[in-house]
Amino acid sequence: MNNNIRIGNLFGIPFFINPSWFIVLGLVTLTYSARLGDIFPQLGALAWVLGLVAALLLFASVLAHELGHSFVALNQGIEVNSITLFIFGGLASLGEESKTPGDAFKVAIAGPLVSFLLFGLFSLTNAFLDLPGPLQAILGLLAYINLALGVFNLIPGLPLDGGNVLKALVWKITGKPYKGIAFASSVGQFFGWVGILLGVASIFGLSNIGSPWTLLIGWFLL
Repeated sequence: MNNNIRIGNLFGIPFFINPSWFIVLGLVTLTYSARLGDIFPQLGALAWVLGLVAALLLFASVLAHELGHSFVALNQGIEVNSITLFIFGGLASLGEESKTPGDAFKVAIAGPLVSFLLFGLFSLTNAFLDLPGPLQAILGLLAYINLALGVFNLIPGLPLDGGNVLKALVWKITGKPYKGIAFASSVGQFFGWVGILLGVASIFGLSNIGSPWTLLIGWFLL
């Protein structure tokens, strides 16, 4: 990812933002501000502020997901070169592979576990605290996004976390890490083509499943 913008360090890890991140930030802010304005017309211009806050919190959730991977890797003595936010989410760049399949599994699963933990936290906060309607709506959005982030990343194909879990399992069974990489890469390519085909079919009205985003995500996986 060229032209990344470094904006500082997080826990000693260089933190970058890809220019594509600003596109999604604007889209999410615009979409959710309009939604809040429709549901709570009394907000007026404040809906735009809350929409921006919601968008930033969504990306904070993605960042927390990547920090989950990073902290487990650091605990194994693996250097974390950087964390980058971009149009499809986030990426923690590690200096090397884990030494054992068990350690590789722990690094891979840490991100989704953080997302599921945040889903539970936001859901419980909404359930037990009597918050104003707009704040409940934002927490509900954050809960849903973290659940979706955790589930999506468990798709068993590289470069997703589920692919790294699959890689670790094949590595454990065969004793050969490169067999795990090859197998999980092939599965990732399969899901990439599925996403592209569903996206194209939806654009031409041939399928109710998928969207242009499905096409883009499939291309990213491929």
